[in-house]
Amino acid sequence: MSDINYFVITAVDCEADYRPTFLPMVATLAEELKAKAGAEVVRYGTIVTGDHPGAIGLFQGYGELAGFERALEVYAASGDYAKAMASGKIKIRLRNLLKVHPMAFDAKASGEPKYIVLTRLAADRPMIDAISEMSGVFSDAGALTMRYGTLITGSNAGNSLLGVTYPSLSVVEKAYDGLGSDPRYQALLEKANVNMRHIVRLA
Repeated sequence: MSDINYFVITAVDCEADYRPTFLPMVATLAEELKAKAGAEVVRYGTIVTGDHPGAIGLFQGYGELAGFERALEVYAASGDYAKAMASGKIKIRLRNLLKVHPMAFDAKASGEPKYIVLTRLAADRPMIDAISEMSGVFSDAGALTMRYGTLITGSNAGNSLLGVTYPSLSVVEKAYDGLGSDPRYQALLEKANVNMRHIVRLA
């Protein structure tokens, strides 16, 4: 697993008729962020459940916060970014930073991720050990990657965010069936409040 210490998470409201134009622009921007800002990973797609269905989610992973500073320079120099912002068809809903907690994840499946499930939790303290102990439930179900961290900006700063990628929704179903029967998950729910869960269909 690459050395990612921070994620930049952006949600963009996009009018439905502009989405076929906007997504290729995001694809170009993703390549620029990897080449010029040093992003370790960039994923993007359409949020299909939760509070913002139809919005575009962009997720960038960096080793240090200086990567986000370079990303801002990439935005400023991007012709596609300027064109999209000038279109009147998109609006940035949020952009937040996530501090990633190191966590082992033994992936037992391979392939390209097609979905990200994002789960936000509020608790008195980060539930690092509890989440780490349940990583096997996700890997056994066929999840591809798993990241966990603390939001350090935005209205939900201090909340934790778990992001897990999957090759299909059937694997998502299998993972949550496994969690439902796992006493460790039930114990976690007694200490933490799940206040958001989104599914993102990756492009």
